[in-house]
Amino acid sequence: MSGASKSKKPMHIVLGGTFDPVHFGHLRMTQEMLNRFPYAKVALMPAAYPPHRPQPGATPQQRIEMLELVLGKYPQLSVDTRELRRKDPSYSVVTLREIRQEFNEAGTGDECLVFLMGTDAFAKLNEWYEWQELIKLTNILVVGRPSSELPKDGAVAEFYQQHAIDKLEELPRYSCGKVGYCQMPQLDISSTYIREQINQGFSPRFLLPDGILDYMNQHGLYGLNPKS
Repeated sequence: MSGASKSKKPMHIVLGGTFDPVHFGHLRMTQEMLNRFPYAKVALMPAAYPPHRPQPGATPQQRIEMLELVLGKYPQLSVDTRELRRKDPSYSVVTLREIRQEFNEAGTGDECLVFLMGTDAFAKLNEWYEWQELIKLTNILVVGRPSSELPKDGAVAEFYQQHAIDKLEELPRYSCGKVGYCQMPQLDISSTYIREQINQGFSPRFLLPDGILDYMNQHGLYGLNPKS
């Protein structure tokens, strides 16, 4: 995709994850989205009990506070805590139904909803709970990653071919039902790598904002020694 979409139609982009902790890779992803869709709102949505991953090392409240530390001054970015309030596993289809229902109640039922996924997660989409229902609720934007690629055969490949959009800049026209793909520069950073660095006694500085590292030190997260 070249250039940014000129559409001013409301667009709500959801970036899910554990954010355990939030880092520059997450934050750069939000900026890449705003570069392409300048009128979008991007919600970072931490999962409470991710079905496919180990449990987070920080508490739900700590992960919220870390996100709020870095997002508070950017009006197009927000933290959506609904999955942290849910006691059941964080199934994406349940969350997207809630968001779509909120749009309907607000009279904006045709608002473009976009769910971000990496190619690695998208390749395993058929393992997700009620995965074929997702496209009835949202558009899916698959972000290319160096270590993986779009599936070439199987159920997910057929799903992609059926719903793929030709021009990504037209995505804001659709409330749901489309799958887009884009490559973008990515920072090779992960929360897992940050936690591993700490576990080995190495500093994770410059992998995440200084304010987040200070918070982690203050609260003794991930094995760091608490500082008064």
